[in-house]
Amino acid sequence: MTLIKPSLLVGREYFFFFMLALVVLFSSLLVEYYHYKQLTKFDDAVVEVLVLKHYDKYKEGKSYQVLKLATDAGAKFYITTTAPLKNLVGYKTTVWIKSKYISFYQYMKGFATKGGVLTRSQQKGETYRLGDRLHEVHSDEHVAEVYGALFFALPLSRELQERFSMLGVSHLLAISGFHLGVLSLILFSLLRWPYAQLQQHYFPYRHGNRDLFLVVALLLGLYLLFLGDVASLLRAYAMLLVGYVLHDRGMKIVSMQTLVITIVLLLLLWPTLLFSLGFWLSVSGVYFIFLYLHYFSELPKLISFIAIPVWVYLLMTPISLVLFGNYSLYHPLSILGSILFTLFYPLALFLHLIGWGELLDGALLELLTMELDGTHVSIAYFWLVPYGVLALGAVKWRWCLSLLSLVATAVSVTAIYQVA
Repeated sequence: MTLIKPSLLVGREYFFFFMLALVVLFSSLLVEYYHYKQLTKFDDAVVEVLVLKHYDKYKEGKSYQVLKLATDAGAKFYITTTAPLKNLVGYKTTVWIKSKYISFYQYMKGFATKGGVLTRSQQKGETYRLGDRLHEVHSDEHVAEVYGALFFALPLSRELQERFSMLGVSHLLAISGFHLGVLSLILFSLLRWPYAQLQQHYFPYRHGNRDLFLVVALLLGLYLLFLGDVASLLRAYAMLLVGYVLHDRGMKIVSMQTLVITIVLLLLLWPTLLFSLGFWLSVSGVYFIFLYLHYFSELPKLISFIAIPVWVYLLMTPISLVLFGNYSLYHPLSILGSILFTLFYPLALFLHLIGWGELLDGALLELLTMELDGTHVSIAYFWLVPYGVLALGAVKWRWCLSLLSLVATAVSVTAIYQVA
């Protein structure tokens, strides 16, 4: 007889969850509104920010510089300036901004306004200083950038963003579930033996796996705080916590209900995630994995190991092309890249920890310097609506799943035809 694991919420529990959600949402919005009023108290505001991006832009024959900034309260916005500035990425900077006409909605989703730089701190932030140390290990600047994104969630240059988008592997550089899984496994392996010795001598009555998870979760939480506002990592960390709690209580982990409740809780606590593209791309990838498991969980694990990257690639391609439009003949090979990445990331992490981080530079340089014959595949934004409806309907109806797969495959074939 097979035991059926209970779901997270049943019956009246939905009502209590809904009422709690309203309270949490109201509290979160109240906090955000307070920060908004502090920023817009006067027509002009002087704000201390961290510079996330700094690049040149040309429009109508004019050259100016664009800075993407983040406040300590988590607000993100852009300012432009014609004044010549050295690269400020990673520096705490004091800026003035025109704040009079910023609405609360604009504050939540991110805004652009007039402004200028007043002062700059003498040192970069901690993560950016660690990123600079990678430049000492790797002779090539772009290779160091890649590892900075992989280990510390540092932003890539626009050139590399374009290249990885053409290759279809941008998602591999965004720290999320797989990266967190590798780190969890490493931490569990390192801590298991010393904990077992302590448990045997001092507290044999303790639940070993539960204690180890709490320690690992704490360390990963500190890693999340250290890296700052990384939406994909926050989503992965929340699902790690929820997944363990459900597993510890004998409940079903891999279910659409669990995914939806986790996402809702994150949006209630951090409402600005509603406007985060990285967050929704991360959610979409997990959703399609769960959709696969919803229908094909009985397949052998070896087949699923190959099938899941193919499945997620096909279903994510239309979304990727609508949002970014970059495509090349190498794009479909990202399926193989996703599989190989399961070996590359832990190996690269291990080599950096033992001081041999440069050993994989040659292979990475080949990827960064290969010729890309790419193109821009244009798909209108409104196509996301029917595609999203099909994706949601696929949970219940197989005909939606079949049509969704057909549409995704057709888009990939059309994109290959345009490039070829």
